[in-house]
Amino acid sequence: MKLPLVFTTFKPILSKIKNSGISALILLWFILLIFVWWKGETFELFGYQPFHSLTSRWLTTTVLIIIAISFIGWKMIHRLKTLEARQQEDKKKQHNPIQEEIDAQRRYLDHWVNRFKRYVDHPKYEYNLPWYIMLGTTDSGKHTLLKEGGNFSELYTSENLEHHINFTVLNNENAVIICPENQLLEQIDNIENKPRLYVKLWANLLLWVREQRNRQPLNGVIITIDIHQLLIANKQQREEYIALLHNRLQDILEISQAELPVYIVMTKLDTLYGFEAVYSALTKEQREEILGVTFTKKGENWKSELSTFWQDWLKQMNNLMPDLLFQTAENKRSQIFSYIRQIATTSDILEPFFENLISNGGKSFHFLKGVYLTSATQVGKMDDVFVQSASEKYHLGVQTYPIWSVKNVQTYFCYNLFKNELFAFPNLAKESRLWRKHYQHKMKVFSIFGGIAALSLLGIWHYFYHSNYQAGINVLEQVKTFKDIKISDEIDQYGDKQLPLLNPIREATLSYGNYHDVSYLLKDMGLYQGNNIGPYVENTYLRLLQLRFIPSIMNGLLKKLNEAPEESEEKLEILRVMRMLDDKTGRDNAFVSDFMKKYWSDVFKGQKQLQSNLMSHLDYALLHTNWYAGRLAGDEQLIEAYQPYDLSVKEAQKELSHLSIYNRVYQNLKIKANSVLSAPLNYKDEIGSGFESVFIANNDELLRIPRFFTESGLLNYFIKQDSRLIDLTVMDSWVLNLKENLEYSDTDRAKISERISEQYVNDYISTWRSAINNLDIREFETLTESINALEKITGGEQTFKRALVVLSDNTRTPALPNKEGKELQDAISSLDYRLMIQIDHSFSDEKSVLKDADDKGSMLQNIYQKLSSLHRYLLSIENAPNQGKAALKAVQLRIDQHSTDPILELQQLAKTMPQPISRWLDQLAEYTWHSVLKSAIVSLEVEWNDKVVKQYKSYLQDRYPFVKNATQEVPLSEFSRFFAPNGILDSFYQTNLKPFIESDLNQISDNNTPLIREDILFQLELATKIRETFFSSGNGIGVQFAIEPLSMSSNKRRGILNLDGQIIDYSHGVKKQTNIVWPNSMNASVESKLTLVSTDKDSSPRSLSFSGPWAQIKLLRAGKVSNAKNGSFDVRYDLNGGYATYRIYIDESDNPFSWDIFSQFKLPDTLY
Repeated sequence: MKLPLVFTTFKPILSKIKNSGISALILLWFILLIFVWWKGETFELFGYQPFHSLTSRWLTTTVLIIIAISFIGWKMIHRLKTLEARQQEDKKKQHNPIQEEIDAQRRYLDHWVNRFKRYVDHPKYEYNLPWYIMLGTTDSGKHTLLKEGGNFSELYTSENLEHHINFTVLNNENAVIICPENQLLEQIDNIENKPRLYVKLWANLLLWVREQRNRQPLNGVIITIDIHQLLIANKQQREEYIALLHNRLQDILEISQAELPVYIVMTKLDTLYGFEAVYSALTKEQREEILGVTFTKKGENWKSELSTFWQDWLKQMNNLMPDLLFQTAENKRSQIFSYIRQIATTSDILEPFFENLISNGGKSFHFLKGVYLTSATQVGKMDDVFVQSASEKYHLGVQTYPIWSVKNVQTYFCYNLFKNELFAFPNLAKESRLWRKHYQHKMKVFSIFGGIAALSLLGIWHYFYHSNYQAGINVLEQVKTFKDIKISDEIDQYGDKQLPLLNPIREATLSYGNYHDVSYLLKDMGLYQGNNIGPYVENTYLRLLQLRFIPSIMNGLLKKLNEAPEESEEKLEILRVMRMLDDKTGRDNAFVSDFMKKYWSDVFKGQKQLQSNLMSHLDYALLHTNWYAGRLAGDEQLIEAYQPYDLSVKEAQKELSHLSIYNRVYQNLKIKANSVLSAPLNYKDEIGSGFESVFIANNDELLRIPRFFTESGLLNYFIKQDSRLIDLTVMDSWVLNLKENLEYSDTDRAKISERISEQYVNDYISTWRSAINNLDIREFETLTESINALEKITGGEQTFKRALVVLSDNTRTPALPNKEGKELQDAISSLDYRLMIQIDHSFSDEKSVLKDADDKGSMLQNIYQKLSSLHRYLLSIENAPNQGKAALKAVQLRIDQHSTDPILELQQLAKTMPQPISRWLDQLAEYTWHSVLKSAIVSLEVEWNDKVVKQYKSYLQDRYPFVKNATQEVPLSEFSRFFAPNGILDSFYQTNLKPFIESDLNQISDNNTPLIREDILFQLELATKIRETFFSSGNGIGVQFAIEPLSMSSNKRRGILNLDGQIIDYSHGVKKQTNIVWPNSMNASVESKLTLVSTDKDSSPRSLSFSGPWAQIKLLRAGKVSNAKNGSFDVRYDLNGGYATYRIYIDESDNPFSWDIFSQFKLPDTLY
């Protein structure tokens, strides 16, 4: 089919575009990236704006960059793999002796393909003609057959004389034939140092065919067989010949993965004696006819069809024999008999030959499509196969036959063979199973995705249909809800009481979305109904906004207007909002929205949803209402609704018209700057990443400096507005209903400029001073935080310097031009220079630290030296083997005043520095010292747990005497080791805790909270009391006291008190005071016992006894204490109906029998 002219003209360009997919992808990537940032903010898809926010656009850009990097990485990996494969091939070539022949063969094929492309001139050149492969051994007549029968030509002839190409590729207008030479068929390994050469060349050739035509590698196989050689061959030769051809057919099957039609051409029919006598009389047309049989379908019945053909052929020759004998000379009549006899015999040989050739043990194989007989040329010797066979059988002499004359050469049965038979069934060959499998897989995938796409499209259509349907239902429901609402007569000053009316009608209006912003032809796949229904509902909504919502807001604003101070900026601001709500011509939507947002936020604190609801109605009103225009158009309802505010607005306009023109202009200038200039400068961000580690702001808002008060704001906005300051009064002129054509003289303009500049400079200085005074050093919790802060200050972040540089950049005097005379004077007298020099002088002290900052003797370098010294000092503590010990040692050195540490030096330096660096250095030194103290305590806590608490829990906790009824007792050795002077607890206190407790360092901490917990201090006091009670200096553990028996019941005649072997025997006689020592024995089985002997001789003595090192204490605590006095107390034992009372004399302050000192002693795990 001929293409239209336009397609023919652009065909080369389209071909290039088609072949440049990567370029198209790259172009698409750039288009997407540009689209995201150019149109992304307003782009809408199905009512959703995916790129509206800056975050979403950056996220999309990140995804695109990741895709690009992934694609480039994939291409690089692919390229590297290709290069690696080439390198591997080069290595193989060095070790593969036949690689050169394979490469030469490939080059030949590549050249042929290029020629073939130009010859065919078709995009699908490889499938434009059918491809066949012709198999035939040497002298099988295939080349002669191709030459005489098909008008074939060779597109490319190899010019490589070094490497012989073992096949030819021929073509004509009907087909392409690959004709391998005998070496590739027989594959005889007879070349030295090149093993399996022809096997690999043959495989490479077939692989190339499949690469070129993966769908249908070949359309058929043509086999040429010399009929004379076949007839004279013995059984073994025929079997070898069959095996050879069968193997090549098997190779073709394995590569093509498709069963192909096989056409067998029996050549050299002229070598059978009698051929000339039978066919010499044929006309040209008869010689061009086809002699053979083409089997039906796929040759399922080839045997019967071949037999039928052979019988019919013989029958025809027998029927013609009389005529032939009659017309032929007598000497040729025997030739006719001989020829027919040979043909009749041939069928018995061909049928088993063909059957063995195409049989494959029941597996799929190529099928036989036709058998043909030809004589392309007549050369060589004739032979009578039948006669020769008989002569050989009966040992007769060899019969000689004539040789063909060159003059009598004709072509028999070849002319139409290729065109009408061999090339007549190109599509009979099956498609490659590999291709078909891959194609089926692709079709499945396509079907699945196509089905998913179709279902998705149907689902989307249904979704939009359903959403529009639901939107219509929602409109009806909201309208019904609106009609059912009872209108309130309550006075509304904020608009919130109108929400019950407004919400349903707004919901109905926006049920289909904002129909103003969409193209209804494309919206919702053409199903959008908002353009039909929206306007009707919107009219009602707009009337409600104008008649109820805006008047309710005006009520509240009117009240604030009347309450505002006279001629104040507050009153002017309220009037601006009221005028903008009324008249759209001078309305600034952003200004009104910001004011009302703050206004409602103050009224409805914590009610975010209510505020948002009010703002949504306000935004719609600002976009779509014009109260003033409606009144001008004569709308009676709007005129009536505005009357309550008309007088107050006019009075306010008259009153505020007397305001200072300077204030009005300056306020307008600031308002315009906020909408024109970029977001405020964030001092925190400007200082950099070190801010969070070093500084803390008391008020974050003070760090957000309006761009109006920055160097760029001054030079690029304020200065440029100087000539337009009068023009900025237009807004207030409109608000105050003043004449817009007021004219000011040059003197007026200069005076206004001077006063405004003065006010601007004062605000500029105040803003920056507030910001710099708002910065304090944050308190450090750990030593690491202190070190990190110092590294941020002295390292790459240069936090202190950066804070001052930002200040300097926005308060420095502009550089004067390197000129003289009038130009220099003009620069000095310019407004920007005059303003910046005032600002510069105001911050000269603060910026003096930066003077000659890079010189070694400068203030900043001196500060850095002290901070570096402090940094090394803190690192030495942190990196010490025992950080707590190192911190403690630093604390002790400072207490003992043996040296001045870098912290004290920094505090001294801070006193000599200007603000704010002085305050920062002093705070830095203070908070660093706090971190050293905390580090000492934190590290000591580990040692406290390991050395003290661990021993306490292992040997003292939950044991007697600390738990009264405990079954286990504290070993005296462990008791002594823990509580003795210079014992575990006392040593830890003296070494580690004493500096903090006895030097008032315990109160140097955040918010005056103690570093060491109060309960720890109390436990240490108890431990001191235990040590003083149970231990004497130099003598170890030991308690001395005296005991005296006081009385004994009358039914007891004797009381024996045994205290660790110290006996007090009492028998109602003389009372004797006895000095007692505890412990009297360190033996674990020592016993303390009280025995009372009854007066009744029949009653045995009764005893109260305890054993163990604490037995004496237990026994003395077991009685009832009474008559406690200063230095003594009585203890009574009731035993077996009697009693005994003893008095114990001991120092009251060191009473070992007091239970309180043990029961209250409990050591916690933490120190702070």
